[in-house]
Amino acid sequence: QVSSAGCIGMIAHSIFFINNFRMNKGIVYEYKVLEIVAQKINSGHFGLVPSQVKIEHKPSYYSRDREKNIIFDVSIEVFMLDADDPYFVWIWECKNYNKKVPVDDVEEFHSKLAQIGVSRTKGSMITPKGFDEGAFNFARSKGIGLWRYVPPGDPVCIMNDYQEPHDSDIIRGLTTPETSGLRAFGIGLYYGMTCNGKFTVDPLEWVLAELVNEIPRSSP
Repeated sequence: QVSSAGCIGMIAHSIFFINNFRMNKGIVYEYKVLEIVAQKINSGHFGLVPSQVKIEHKPSYYSRDREKNIIFDVSIEVFMLDADDPYFVWIWECKNYNKKVPVDDVEEFHSKLAQIGVSRTKGSMITPKGFDEGAFNFARSKGIGLWRYVPPGDPVCIMNDYQEPHDSDIIRGLTTPETSGLRAFGIGLYYGMTCNGKFTVDPLEWVLAELVNEIPRSSP
């Protein structure tokens, strides 16, 4: 078992080689996301127990239907004290498309999650261009989280009045590929929906909402 603390060094090491060999930008993003989450968990930002959390890139899980493993992009596993197997797994699928993620991709992701044990697993999809309407509706109905990050340099309307975002603003951010009509709310260019259907523009709030009821809490 590898804790979040141990992951930070491996992730940083991997980013070095990825950047130097100019590998797929989606892979680079996956590692950067992993690094940030690992640092936050290890620093106690979420009030979690780092030794009981394992963060992994390109994890594989056994499917009885296929009789072989399914490889995913990112996973966060949660362990009971001294346990060998996780009691909770959060899977991330990163789609670095130049178009909206279609509903077929979300349906395929849902099918894969079901094959590895839906009772102990939740899943989220991350992309820079958003999701088509069918993908958004299917994910919302099946409890799949969605996250859209807007790459630097894309035009958005920066809100300087500290107005709180409405759900409709976030839904638009999740489903509209053109960024010129989107509104940023001072935190960053992010739009998210948690697995239980809560909308947020704060990436740390998104992670915390998914993990707060799943991971053992550290002692005060």
